[in-house]
Amino acid sequence: MLNSNFSATMLQTWPGGSWEASLRILLIAGIIYVAILWASLVFWTFRDIRQRTKDPILQFICVILVLVTFMLGYWIYLMLRPRETLATVYDRTLEEETLLQDLQAKLICPSCQQQVREDYLRCPNCTEQLKEPCPTCKKPLANEWPICPFCAWERPVLQQAAPMIISRRRDTNSQPPDSTTNASD
Repeated sequence: MLNSNFSATMLQTWPGGSWEASLRILLIAGIIYVAILWASLVFWTFRDIRQRTKDPILQFICVILVLVTFMLGYWIYLMLRPRETLATVYDRTLEEETLLQDLQAKLICPSCQQQVREDYLRCPNCTEQLKEPCPTCKKPLANEWPICPFCAWERPVLQQAAPMIISRRRDTNSQPPDSTTNASD
């Protein structure tokens, strides 16, 4: 008897009004919470699937799955989604390509495209001169190197080609350059 009177008294003196009004407020708050959770899961699924695949049909299906079936669809999506993002796949591919290039970084002859070793002076296949020996230390020098990195021998610069062209032009003229200026005076 005491319990039933206590419950009745408690229900009549519910803080904030009647217990039905409080239950209604809690129910509305719960519905709003679930709606916000649902919308955020749909938005998160949309953003996540866009980072994992470029296929628009699969993106649409995943978003609709979570939109229609809520938590069940979200769990199904988490189990079936691609494991890696597109950025991760791209980074891994770049890393693999870099490793392959490092492994396959072999020198080839510019003339016959055959593989040659770094210390070859001439190509054994087509006899193209790849490098020339340093006159002091006899180690191979690449043609574009102005100095030997082993003994610091400096390659002489070819400066004789330009004056030869100028002297040929002077030889073709019948008059020297000074005589033309004197003739006009």
